[in-house]
Amino acid sequence: MMRRLACATMAAALVFGLAGAAWAQALRLGILPVLDTLPLHVAAQEGLFAAQGLDVELVPFASAMERDTAMQSGQLDGYFGDLVATLALIRAGVPMRVATVSYRTTPGQRMFAVVASPKGAAPGAPLGFSRTTVMEFLLGRMAPGDAAGGQAFTRMEVKKIPIRMQMLMAGQLGYAILPEPLATLVQSHGGQVLATDEALDVPLTVICLREDKMGRRAAFLAAYARAVEALAERPEDFRALMAEKCQMPGPLAAGFPVYRYPAPSLPSPEELDQVQDWMLSVGLLDEALPYALVVPEH
Repeated sequence: MMRRLACATMAAALVFGLAGAAWAQALRLGILPVLDTLPLHVAAQEGLFAAQGLDVELVPFASAMERDTAMQSGQLDGYFGDLVATLALIRAGVPMRVATVSYRTTPGQRMFAVVASPKGAAPGAPLGFSRTTVMEFLLGRMAPGDAAGGQAFTRMEVKKIPIRMQMLMAGQLGYAILPEPLATLVQSHGGQVLATDEALDVPLTVICLREDKMGRRAAFLAAYARAVEALAERPEDFRALMAEKCQMPGPLAAGFPVYRYPAPSLPSPEELDQVQDWMLSVGLLDEALPYALVVPEH
């Protein structure tokens, strides 16, 4: 009897110990409903995080501001975001590091584009954008004026992307910088694409972890790398997931390409300098951050 009790006690301790270990590996990641996050959803759906002993919860946010607030207040263990927001948060004292680049501008796969209104755009018509964001950073490098006969654009800030697209479609804006798949949606209604980010060769978005969670980076990246491979090997298997999680407009769900994503990597010092130089020029940073403060310690 005592032997059976001892065995049962050991078995229970083992079960609870394993459960505790799994709980200890839980990670809450703040994300946005955008194309760049598809590998994260694939890793979650396919059990790739669980296979690495991680319990990853993808926490969706409607806006980058809400996500950033949650990261600053300690409600998240990590997040998906662009490099501009990431550097600003680190400068503000949020103890986090870049775990990997999640998307890099790629020929044949535009992520942002400057699009003309389907209703036409008179000379001097405003171009809608959002100030002090990665879109403004890209706008300065896309040279949309080259495709519009050297035209100089009057910029008008329209912070919320859905409103910016509505104004463009209604002709209240002559032009706008939009992310995919919205740029393709406007193009399908007759809007002309003037410039894209495809040839810029810059890391756009990253996945970050808090410094006290960086010990799980290797396991996290092993799962993430397998998700990237699965998307490359059988992209159509994840079309429905893309449509659901990345807010794909209904008319585009069947035909929009399932993108390829880069294998895990870190931004180079030169790439960080490009972004930081621009942030310094617009007052988003008061001094450049050391590379070692942004990437994991080796």
